[in-house]
Amino acid sequence: MTAATLDRHLTTPIYSFADGARMLGMPPNTLHNWATGYVLKRADAPPSVAYPLVTSSAKRPGSRAVLPFVGLAEAYALLAFKEAGVPVLRIRPAVKWLDEHLGLPQALASERLMTDGAEVLYDFAHHGDDDDAREAIEGLVVVRSGQQVFRPVVEQFLKRVTYRNGWISAIRLPSYQADVIADPLINGGLPTLRRRGVRVADVLGRVRAGESPADVADDYGLDPSEVVSLAGAG
Repeated sequence: MTAATLDRHLTTPIYSFADGARMLGMPPNTLHNWATGYVLKRADAPPSVAYPLVTSSAKRPGSRAVLPFVGLAEAYALLAFKEAGVPVLRIRPAVKWLDEHLGLPQALASERLMTDGAEVLYDFAHHGDDDDAREAIEGLVVVRSGQQVFRPVVEQFLKRVTYRNGWISAIRLPSYQADVIADPLINGGLPTLRRRGVRVADVLGRVRAGESPADVADDYGLDPSEVVSLAGAG
């Protein structure tokens, strides 16, 4: 996918696929496929084309960065769906429906996914006679007190993000036990300890250079257990 007209902090490439995958705790090849799409060739049937679901751009000379923050946010939303037990292959049509019916090319990164997404997906599931699509959406959405809402596992994922001007602006990264976020306005979108604004890379660099977790923690105003946790995740 390509970026729509959004704030440049959301659309400027920051991460390589390996960086983004590490931050989200997922295989790099999976993130690459979500961002670039792929073609499945079969001997007994026409090729199956999977279009991109995640915003990315071509590499620039001298840079590995291809994934903007909005793409990282879209991938995070897809992880929420996957965590609910729904294969991404089966929700591709639903993602396209979201884009079309929310009127946003990056609907997965929009605050409207949280506010309106469950209702829109429920409508999609009951719009046609696609049993696979209906079953997939039922894995994501339930009716509670007469309203369509996301299942708890999806809700929990979406509650770990912060919105600004209608778009995901910060993500609490699932690959860390500590409260580590990615926010394009803080440290260039790199993993950062929320409460101190310290880059994870700075903490890890000192630990790997041989400094004790206690000394590093003291310098940054952290608890030694936070430093140990980061070292284990890194």
